Amino acid sequence: MVRHMISINARRLSRQALLPGRRVLARQSGQALLEGAVALLVLLVFFVGCAWLARFQDMALQASHASRFAAFSLSRDPGYSPLETLRESYFSGATHQWHDRRGGSLLSSGRSEVELVIRRSARLAAQAQPGGAYAGVTSLRREWQIEDAGIISASVAVAPSISAATKPLGSNNQVGSLLRQFDAYYPRLVRHTAILSGAGHAPDDRAVQDRVAQSDTGWSGAAENSYALARQISSGMAGVDKAWRRLTPVLDWLGPLQGHVPEHHLLAVGGER
Repeated sequence: MVRHMISINARRLSRQALLPGRRVLARQSGQALLEGAVALLVLLVFFVGCAWLARFQDMALQASHASRFAAFSLSRDPGYSPLETLRESYFSGATHQWHDRRGGSLLSSGRSEVELVIRRSARLAAQAQPGGAYAGVTSLRREWQIEDAGIISASVAVAPSISAATKPLGSNNQVGSLLRQFDAYYPRLVRHTAILSGAGHAPDDRAVQDRVAQSDTGWSGAAENSYALARQISSGMAGVDKAWRRLTPVLDWLGPLQGHVPEHHLLAVGGER
């Protein structure tokens, strides 16, 4: 009998001990749902922010490439106008389409938001040029086109536009208001490249030979005397050379060298030149 009473009292005590825990669980039954909603909101904003940042990173990368192309092109041809080429090659096409959260294009069809600004610094003084200010060196520097023409700086700016359909509207919805902040902020991107022009670059071997041939100081002045002497000797020896079936002298001393690199400029790879 005593054991039975003790067992009943123990069960009653255990039920009473469990009642506070059940009441706590009942009060916290909606807390997990609220926490999940907050976490989902944070993740949603995070994913939208990642997409927003990726668009601008890609656009900024294209602006960097465009500024490099413009700077190098202008160093080769100072009169070149690369703006339309930049808009077409670096900001148009299937791989260069940027849209906002609602699917609106950030750039117009004509890519008028892309701008190019070219700046040229003053040339160096003659004393700071290759070879200094000596008269002969000055002529040679000018004929070989290795005279510093100043630094060219090409700045490419991209200002994404916000259409009326994507402009943020006033709303009491906190989630929508938070997400629309990404639609409201489209910064202007600027990338620039500076390069020293007048370094004597030529597009190919033929251009190098033409530049050398036209240089009075570096080639043509001395070559013309040699050409005249070679023509005189060839005229006097024509009969003798014809009898021995010898080839007539070749007076083009630059053309045959096109595409040939002197052996001492070649590096040995795998034991072969």
